[in-house]
Amino acid sequence: MRRVFLLLLLHLLATLVTADRVHLPHDYRDERLDDDDDALQREESIDYFSSRRFHGVDAADGGSSGWIEKISDSPRAYVFREFLTDAECDRVIERAYPTMEASEVTDDDSGEARPDDARSSIGGWVSGDDDEVIRNIELRASTWAMLPMNRGETMQVLRYEKGQKYDAHDDFFHDEHNVKNGGQRVATILMYLSDVEEGGETVFPLGTPLGGRDPEKSGVTGDNACELASQNDPRVLAVKPRRGDALLFFNAHLSGEMDEKANHAGCPVNRGTKWTMTRWHRVGAIGVGTFASDPKATSDSEQPHAPAGEP
Repeated sequence: MRRVFLLLLLHLLATLVTADRVHLPHDYRDERLDDDDDALQREESIDYFSSRRFHGVDAADGGSSGWIEKISDSPRAYVFREFLTDAECDRVIERAYPTMEASEVTDDDSGEARPDDARSSIGGWVSGDDDEVIRNIELRASTWAMLPMNRGETMQVLRYEKGQKYDAHDDFFHDEHNVKNGGQRVATILMYLSDVEEGGETVFPLGTPLGGRDPEKSGVTGDNACELASQNDPRVLAVKPRRGDALLFFNAHLSGEMDEKANHAGCPVNRGTKWTMTRWHRVGAIGVGTFASDPKATSDSEQPHAPAGEP
């Protein structure tokens, strides 16, 4: 009888341990999945996110819970599949279209915006201040990045036509001017608003794919990263544009130092049109407290446009 009781007790303990883990996606644990675990990863991730409202994306709103894939530890990078619904993508493009103009870059010395051949897209801005759909996206982005709303810059929308691209660059600032309001950019969420027939990948020439080799050893460079990405070469850390998906990567190490491996590029679009939206997150609140140029003239709710030049 005592033996039966012990067996039942052990079974109960095993059940409790399993229950603690069943809703936790593999992406949130320090373990690498084998290829044949993709279905389990997707099932667990959907179960996890559908268990709570995620700022506008749930079955009740006609959206999809999506799932998260960890793609790199260097830099720390993740892809959130189905982060946006089709309706949200259309809404963002509709709101941004009237504001579109030629994109610029940020001068490293002055911090001012200027035209540059390295960036050939056109861009505009959208804010959730007067649009509930876009506000939900801002909330969702902040939730995923695990940073307060007042760390987020106004979202930038970009359109790339055939041949247009953005050469390799950093999202964190190299000048002393832009960091005065909000500090450095620590996280970037790049949302894809359209599919692209060919090209337009986001590549990290210095990054290492999960389970892959360091670029210095695998032969990946800034010159060949886009070509390798177009061939689906597993040596290069790359993300193909897919409508509704979002890419989160961190521009800083956990120590607070900037991560040079987060250097990235938007490959030339070969066929089709590429639409993206970016939300940059700062280390401090934008327009308030220590980082405010004039604290009396700003408030927690103010979110100025991001400086030109990213990404």
